[in-house]
Amino acid sequence: MFKKSPFLAILLAVAAINLFAKSPGDKSEDFSLSNWDGTKYNLTESLNNSKNGVIVIFWSAECPWVQPYNDRINDYVKEMSEKGFTVWAINANSTESLEEVTGHAKKNGYTFPVLKDENNVVADMLGATRTPEAFMISKEMVILYHGRISDNKNKAEQTTVDLMNAVNDVSNGREVAVKETKSFGCGIKKVGQQN
Repeated sequence: MFKKSPFLAILLAVAAINLFAKSPGDKSEDFSLSNWDGTKYNLTESLNNSKNGVIVIFWSAECPWVQPYNDRINDYVKEMSEKGFTVWAINANSTESLEEVTGHAKKNGYTFPVLKDENNVVADMLGATRTPEAFMISKEMVILYHGRISDNKNKAEQTTVDLMNAVNDVSNGREVAVKETKSFGCGIKKVGQQN
């Protein structure tokens, strides 16, 4: 008879989360979320109206790994949009209220929607665990890229912008060369999770 181990229970829980996480090549399910201003966004509708797909970036109003991107995220989104992508940020943190998300979006003059993922339904569906963490979804609802925005949160220290590299590959008719990278950042604070 094996003795129950708390470590084993944690290991199994982590394995289960990773087992259900979406990877490049997997299909995304459809979903709908609301922007901080109440506007509804639907994945299928947006894919139908975009040239190359939808990029979702899990975001936070508080995470110190997200904040350094505030000075350049609008530029990235503008470039991605010009290359045929629709871009959304998704806030799945149960610890960040809609008011906080709204204030953060307005303060930073975001030019893209910041969708509130109540009860972290979409984060769980995609297997997102961090902020920032990006998923590029093709018009056929296939995940083409999953991972970080760049290799360093600080602009002066970054050497590669992995998400933009994937955008350039697709917009130039190529297969994404680097389909997955490791995301660094804050853990998404999910409903029912002990902080």
